[in-house]
Amino acid sequence: MNILVFSDTHLYLPFNQKKFNYLKKIVNSADKVIINGDFFDAYMLNFNRFVNSRWNKLFPLLKNKNAVYIYGNHDKKEYSDNRVDLFSVKQTYRLELKLNDRNYIFEHGQNIRKTPDYYIDFTKPYLTWLVFLTHALHYLLTFIFKKKFLDFRYGWTNNISRVRIKKLYKPDKNDFYIIGHNHFGEVDEKNRFACSGINLYGYGQYLMIDSSSKITLHEEWYDK
Repeated sequence: MNILVFSDTHLYLPFNQKKFNYLKKIVNSADKVIINGDFFDAYMLNFNRFVNSRWNKLFPLLKNKNAVYIYGNHDKKEYSDNRVDLFSVKQTYRLELKLNDRNYIFEHGQNIRKTPDYYIDFTKPYLTWLVFLTHALHYLLTFIFKKKFLDFRYGWTNNISRVRIKKLYKPDKNDFYIIGHNHFGEVDEKNRFACSGINLYGYGQYLMIDSSSKITLHEEWYDK
């Protein structure tokens, strides 16, 4: 059984066919799916517009894989409604999954590494423009500098989360934490930590967990 873990797709409008094709491909390649937060971006469109957009073509694919939906900071529970059932069979802020000798613990990560939106409500209309401009700037810089920009922008974030997890949770030796939020995919076996990465600006990252509990990071440019 292969379990796909992806996060930080930040789906908003306009619809991106290349991104859809990429997400369809990785979802179809798995037996089960865990959406590790920030599936849609409530800072740029509300949930009603999201579920009625062309992104809803992903919903039956995800439901067919018994997707579990972990709420993130851009798609908090209060930003949606019971229509989350259209694309997931379970919704939570924290998921524990035992596989062989490991206890995988999934969280999006916003409570581990707090970002400004922990304190500021960016769903307010007068702040939406700031989110759009930030995404536009990041897309431009990624187009120019490719992975170098993403490494510079997000490469430091996992170090903070690793330290915070140990302080907040004091993990057992069999616990393996998998977060999203940091936009920097990584598998750190030594510290029993992984980040499911980013699916933005034409760059995709996701994790696969196989039946032997081996976890691998996959990366590709999807918007070419």
